[in-house]
Amino acid sequence: MNAFALDFYAMLEKHPGEDEVGPNRMVSPAGLSIALSMLKAGAEGKTEQQMDKALRLNGMSAEVLAEGQKVLRDLLRGSDPSVQMAIANSLWSREGFALNPEYVSQMENNYAAQIQALDFSSPKSVDIMNQWASDNTAGKIPKVLEPPLSGDLVLLLMNAMYFKGDWTEPFEKSQTEDLPFRTAGGKSVDVPTMRQSGKYAYLDGEGFQAVRLPYGESENFGMVLALPDEDRSLSEFKRQELPKFEQWSQDLSQNEGSIELPRFKLKDKLRLNNVLSELGMPAAFDPNQAEFGGLAASGAGPGELYVSFVTQDSFVEVNEEGTEAAAVTVIGAETTSAPPPSVPFDLKLNRPFFFAITDKTTGLIVFMGEVGDPLKD
Repeated sequence: MNAFALDFYAMLEKHPGEDEVGPNRMVSPAGLSIALSMLKAGAEGKTEQQMDKALRLNGMSAEVLAEGQKVLRDLLRGSDPSVQMAIANSLWSREGFALNPEYVSQMENNYAAQIQALDFSSPKSVDIMNQWASDNTAGKIPKVLEPPLSGDLVLLLMNAMYFKGDWTEPFEKSQTEDLPFRTAGGKSVDVPTMRQSGKYAYLDGEGFQAVRLPYGESENFGMVLALPDEDRSLSEFKRQELPKFEQWSQDLSQNEGSIELPRFKLKDKLRLNNVLSELGMPAAFDPNQAEFGGLAASGAGPGELYVSFVTQDSFVEVNEEGTEAAAVTVIGAETTSAPPPSVPFDLKLNRPFFFAITDKTTGLIVFMGEVGDPLKD
């Protein structure tokens, strides 16, 4: 999952997932990976092979992946009782679209997913799903969908991640003051900056420094902060050092020092179709090639069911007490053979018409006729 996370983050440089790219970014690669793993359980053929590649699973079997996700969820939630780490999954299907019972069983058992059928044509269905997102992110992400939903949309998979942890050693609010921060464009802005001294896991790396600030009592959760040297840009760091994150993050060692960290609060919404296609799973988004026969009770041939969108809404706030972060990943699956959305009709039988009286059980026509002049007997 970390291999996927690092490749995914690097690919956001090329496909940022938003029209106006700002100076900040926030994603949950773990939440995205879990949501895609749920989707992959219903993939077949070339689509499944491409998703295996994109998720960096290296041929891991479906059973091992599902069991691994179950264990991972339990480990994360139980890592530190003094820190809130919540993970929730859900599947929302359009009324009348029958899910594969075996797939439903997998989602319930391995992902503890809430599964519900809704009338997607009703605005209330969007309210219900947005409420789920809000409830599972402590209200930090209150809206992930806007009505009306596409008439071809038959399935939505969602993952919600929520984290709230206090620093093991909180920052003193009295030490916070406005200090200059030089932006990527070279502009200097004054921002509320927290300060602290003590002993930290620290690394003076090649071209950058890194420190880990722990949360909670067990310190199992922590925030790793990396600062490129004065003569290096953040872009250079991401290109040259971020791929080695797993290596150098293990090399941090206890050291005396001081930290200045600006308070910050970010919100983001990214559309991830392009970045995931480039990571190796374009077939999933192709209405002519996608194979998701494992999702539907009646099966689905190539192109009958495809992914129309993958979005992620995220939130993070860092202050003197600690950190609160949340993300909701939404995957929308559409069918190319769904009936068009119903439109209210206006039928006026004000000219000659035919009628028939039939038996629904047998289909037998019992009576039939026509009316050319209702006043004539």
